[in-house]
Amino acid sequence: MCEAAILGLGVTLTAVPDALPYMESGTLVRLLPYWYADAGPITLYYAKRTLLPARTRVFIDFIRENSRKARMVERFAGSLGPMSY
Repeated sequence: MCEAAILGLGVTLTAVPDALPYMESGTLVRLLPYWYADAGPITLYYAKRTLLPARTRVFIDFIRENSRKARMVERFAGSLGPMSY
């Protein structure tokens, strides 16, 4: 959908993570900054917290830390209004 919009084929409704690189580069612009459709949270599911394999815990910690460093919540939230890039 992003590619179609870039080619001038019209306006698209797409997820912020898909459009973010294009918005950051200025290739796409957000037309309705205060309107969004909430697709829900990004969630990691795993079986149990007790006896969690070390590699699973390392993966979860890696995802959480990198998401925090990259400001994923702020960057992907559709409800935060206009994005300034």
